[in-house]
Amino acid sequence: MRLAGSARRVALDIMGARNVPPGAYDDFAQLDERDRALVKELVTGTERWKRFLDYYVSCFCHRPLEEVSPKVLNALRLGTYQIMFMGIPHYAAVDSTVRCIKSRAHRGFVNGVLRAIARHPGHVEMPSLDACPKEYAAIRYSYPDWIVERYFRAFGMQDALSLLKTQNNPPPVTLRVNTSRSERDCLLKMLHESGFSAEPGILDVSIKVAGGRSVSEFPGYSEGLFSVQNEGAMIVTRVLGPEPGDVIWDMCAAPGGKTTHMAELVSETGFVVASDINKQRASMITESSKRLRLGNINTTVLDATSVHETAAVLGAAGFPLSYDKVLVDAPCSGLGVIGKHPDIKWRRRESDIPNMAKRQTLLLNTAAQFLKRGGRLVYSTCTLTHEENQEVWRNFLDAHKGFAPVSEAVSLNERTETLDMKNGCAYLLPHVHGTDGFFVARALKRHG
Repeated sequence: MRLAGSARRVALDIMGARNVPPGAYDDFAQLDERDRALVKELVTGTERWKRFLDYYVSCFCHRPLEEVSPKVLNALRLGTYQIMFMGIPHYAAVDSTVRCIKSRAHRGFVNGVLRAIARHPGHVEMPSLDACPKEYAAIRYSYPDWIVERYFRAFGMQDALSLLKTQNNPPPVTLRVNTSRSERDCLLKMLHESGFSAEPGILDVSIKVAGGRSVSEFPGYSEGLFSVQNEGAMIVTRVLGPEPGDVIWDMCAAPGGKTTHMAELVSETGFVVASDINKQRASMITESSKRLRLGNINTTVLDATSVHETAAVLGAAGFPLSYDKVLVDAPCSGLGVIGKHPDIKWRRRESDIPNMAKRQTLLLNTAAQFLKRGGRLVYSTCTLTHEENQEVWRNFLDAHKGFAPVSEAVSLNERTETLDMKNGCAYLLPHVHGTDGFFVARALKRHG
């Protein structure tokens, strides 16, 4: 059994290393399940609220934060997060954080700042919402200025504030029933009988599960009865509309959630070609298809920005060069999934967006070449920027006159709930739909 203090030391080490998941640390693996959960909460929480925490710390710190060493600043964030968000007794939050610091001088500094915060929680003046709404939102909800500016411009102040707030709440665990092997009512019964709190989701194949247990411990996991997938991603597949017998290309397929969903829907009479540029990520599709007992998925590695390379790789593998339906779920800036990946706030740069849009355009151009006449193309991203969404899609349609947007609403369930596809496209927004943020667009290839 490891002590909680060890969990905090591990959390502090992980916070000091960029882009390294907790599971990559040997010390993390040695913690018991409860402490591993604590480490994840500490690391993710401090990442999610970093700007707010820095603002708070700066109000009690006599030094500019730029002059504080990264490890000491992370310790201050860690302690402040426990005080402000976790309901831990203040003395325990301070003491456990201070014990993570080796240097005596640094321990004294961290101890002094955290004790001052603990004596005056909530006694920090924020920018005025009325006078400085964007500055208030950036600090209060902990986002970089450029994301706040974009949300305000795209959605208006009230929706932007709701979106920023909602994206600070981790989404629930959502399961997609493998309809080739089970039914939702059966899986719900299995979960309830095993002591899980589970309820039907928005879609007729989705289940929301509460609790922090590992998904691999869920009943039916090893039998391939479900996949873990956000309902927004399920809706993208619903927009594509796979049917039995379809031959589909999932262009940017890894890690394979949408691929396996399509494979379940096309049944044994159809099949899916799943490609990705990354060999290691492509292997994840193969692993998922094996667990789900799906034999109608063919996986390959290729760079789909090149029409010639795509044709060569597909041809060499004996795969079709013409498809009934193509999904381009393009790599993007990822602002729609900040809820479960808060590091995107600080890792992504606004300057990344133009190159993303260029790549997305190339992928769509390739997709157009491999779609049958009368076939359906769906373009989706998990981001909320105009340049990667409406602009890329509009430019594609302008350059490919043989494609016509399909504006028919998409049925989500038997309760007649639908997704309105005005002008052939739609946004899924966390604060409106309760899903990850997605843009999805659909068109029919009439000729060309």
